[in-house]
Amino acid sequence: MSQICEIKCPHCGKWTLWKGEVDDRCLYCDGFLEPQRFSREIEKKIVAQIKKENDYFALKPTDGRIKREVKIFFNSFRWLVYYFQIAFFIFITTLLVILSFMAG
Repeated sequence: MSQICEIKCPHCGKWTLWKGEVDDRCLYCDGFLEPQRFSREIEKKIVAQIKKENDYFALKPTDGRIKREVKIFFNSFRWLVYYFQIAFFIFITTLLVILSFMAG
């Protein structure tokens, strides 16, 4: 059930119907009723799209089910190895700092 309320338009200042959705527009001036929320949602979509495009094995709409699952596995495995390497270097660095304090 969608509830319809009224909200004051930030652009023209008139009261207009509002469904609570991101892309609701004013009935009078056709401006977005929540421009900051709309901008934030668009930014999230763009960042998610860029993140998907930057994967080593990019998923394509033409990929089959098995090929898609294999690509997702290898992308996840790649990030797991990356974070493991970072953790390993932090561990070694911490170990070296502790040993240098103990030595002297």
